[in-house]
Amino acid sequence: MLPNEKVLFTIKRSPLALGRGVLDLLLTLLFVLLSAWSLAEVPFWDSWWLVEEYRKLATRFLWEGAGIPASWIAIALGFVALLLAFDMIYRLSRESSTRYDVSNVRLSTRHGLARKFTEDLYLLSVDGVALEQGFLGRLFGWATLKVMGRGNNSLELSFVRQPGEVKSRLDRVVLASRMKAPKE
Repeated sequence: MLPNEKVLFTIKRSPLALGRGVLDLLLTLLFVLLSAWSLAEVPFWDSWWLVEEYRKLATRFLWEGAGIPASWIAIALGFVALLLAFDMIYRLSRESSTRYDVSNVRLSTRHGLARKFTEDLYLLSVDGVALEQGFLGRLFGWATLKVMGRGNNSLELSFVRQPGEVKSRLDRVVLASRMKAPKE
């Protein structure tokens, strides 16, 4: 931060930002459970209609007992669970560490636990703030704010709580910074 810079407010995020990570957690647990069930004495898919039809065809055209071993299916399900676990860790760590701050000089977004990422947009270069709010956002009270700067610079603030209030507050800060800016 600059010597004369002070944080005016921090934009609060909706806890629903963690939704994708929680969904990945539930899917990971489901695939781990399916992997364990596939190693049971009688695999969970053994009574499915499609598996019975496959057995009939395999017996008719190949040999008795032809099919994919249950251990291979357990390994495949475990691999999918591992991939989902990595995605869950990434999403939960990123979303839980994301922070939006507005100072008297700039708007900054930060995220990351092991590695830090920061994006700044100086208030003097802000051209406008757009609010995008879908049906679920209206229902649960969150939206995405897109802060456009000069050129191709922009910041996207996702899962912002009380978006209308935050947008008007951000507009006031941007206008106030422009009025205080020295004329060239």
